[in-house]
Amino acid sequence: MDEILDEVEIATNNTEWLVRTHLNPDSVEVFSRRVLLQNPNIYGCSIAFEPYYFPEKGQYYSIYSGKENGKIETEQEGNDDYRYFGMDWYKIPMERKGASWVDPFYDYYLDTVYVTEMITSYSKPFTDKSGRYIGVISTDLSLKWLSQTISAEKPSPRSYCIMLGKDGNYFVHPDTTKLVYQGIFTGADPIKDAELIWLGRDMVAGREGTKQVHIDGENCYVFYCQLPRTGWSLAVVYPESEIFRGYNHLFYIVLAIIVIGLILMLFLCRHIVNKALIPVNQLAQQAHHISAGNFDKRMPKSQRIDAVGQLQNSFGEMQQSIVKYVTDIQRTNDEIEQRNEELVKANELAHEADLKKTAFMQDITHQVRTPLNIITGFAQVLREGAQFVSEEEMAMIIDAMQENSKNITGIISMLMAASYLETHTSLDLADEVLCNDMCRKVANGLKLKSPDMVKLDVQTSLPDAFCIRTNREFLQKILQELMDNANKFTRQGQITIGCESNGNGTVNFIVTDTGIGIAEEDHQLIFAQFTKLDDFTEGIGLGLTLCKRVALLLGGDLNIDADYTQGARFILTLPIGN
Repeated sequence: MDEILDEVEIATNNTEWLVRTHLNPDSVEVFSRRVLLQNPNIYGCSIAFEPYYFPEKGQYYSIYSGKENGKIETEQEGNDDYRYFGMDWYKIPMERKGASWVDPFYDYYLDTVYVTEMITSYSKPFTDKSGRYIGVISTDLSLKWLSQTISAEKPSPRSYCIMLGKDGNYFVHPDTTKLVYQGIFTGADPIKDAELIWLGRDMVAGREGTKQVHIDGENCYVFYCQLPRTGWSLAVVYPESEIFRGYNHLFYIVLAIIVIGLILMLFLCRHIVNKALIPVNQLAQQAHHISAGNFDKRMPKSQRIDAVGQLQNSFGEMQQSIVKYVTDIQRTNDEIEQRNEELVKANELAHEADLKKTAFMQDITHQVRTPLNIITGFAQVLREGAQFVSEEEMAMIIDAMQENSKNITGIISMLMAASYLETHTSLDLADEVLCNDMCRKVANGLKLKSPDMVKLDVQTSLPDAFCIRTNREFLQKILQELMDNANKFTRQGQITIGCESNGNGTVNFIVTDTGIGIAEEDHQLIFAQFTKLDDFTEGIGLGLTLCKRVALLLGGDLNIDADYTQGARFILTLPIGN
């Protein structure tokens, strides 16, 4: 891996010197193409300049040479549809004033793909003679080629190499379908795959060492270290059976020799011992009743003065002591067994509580940190490059910042609601609420994630004047949470909210979607505190729990319709009230 990185960095450094020496547009095209001609492993090379550096070329001037069907194609890139100034390969080295490796990416802008293969780039800024930074040289490697090249280096037939990015995603893996979009934490169970998760954390943290991990049903040794210049981590996965193959072969040979030797020694020792134990056999016949568990029968005292007689008398005394010790031990064992059962139960409860606490803290940290990072990133863009952002993009950025601020506010509101409900056992039910108006209000407040693919509808069998007596605020919160969940898991089809009378003094509020649905075995689990069926979705696992609790405080209940299989349907049943 060092050789590959060195090749790219040396080619980039040499090109930087040439560009600085011959700083004109015609030379730039030659230098970009030359990098690929002299380095067959390099996938592409961009030489990009600051806006209007060459006035005759306009605002954008960036030369890119890349490989297409085995041929090198050179073209000028950069226009209003591809503003390379905002791309990571250009922006990061300019901000750091130094060279850096950029994590793998598709080179696209506004949904237009410019390089069809995923690449990783080594980008280095360069200056003019006055020392002013005027552009960036970016040299690309094909991630697919990199993975295949590294994976081809095998210490043994069944071992393989992996490489992780800063966030734990695979940059190198024998299965190329896992590259970038899957990582070492993907699908990992916190309990069953704890060793694998600890390995991933060590690698992401930049540590090096060796761990024994259970991977794909087999014990493996993983040898890992960090590539300091990139922040990535490289590892060799070595099946345990592969490492100890020679040792096991030798072990079986030595074991066979030992077994044969022991058998020979057994026959020899048996002959010697049988001769020596003739007097003891006589004692064994007399002490047979003890071996049968008859401790209450005293062994007759021997009159022999030899070793066998002394041994028999010692057996008699020992038999009396055993009776006493067995009684005491049995009583002690019963007490210990009872205490052990209590300790096991207490330990299981403590362990389960600790796991839930840890999972909750990790999940809420992730849920808050992600929108904060988005807001911070957009704020930095507005601060440092607002003049390059169009009105349409500005509106998009502001919408994204508002949406993520709303997400954080929602999490905080959820936690405050949970705290409130922990200390309250009743709610004020003095509000008169028009059922149809409440449904329309919640529906109008929902912002569909896929408005072109999802239809929103309100269906009710009640007259507009029909109302119930309940708590308006908490009823609206329940319906909003159910609608938000439906919106989160529905990519196409329809989301419907409505209400109907049961004829027994209660009314049903029904939220139906055509999303991914919920498995029947999870119907009760979803109402448990801090429960998420998918750890990678938004939310902290409290929404349905709080909805269920509020429904009960309102005098009703919240359930999922087990007979509906086209998605998910939640039914909130509330009393009409006086």
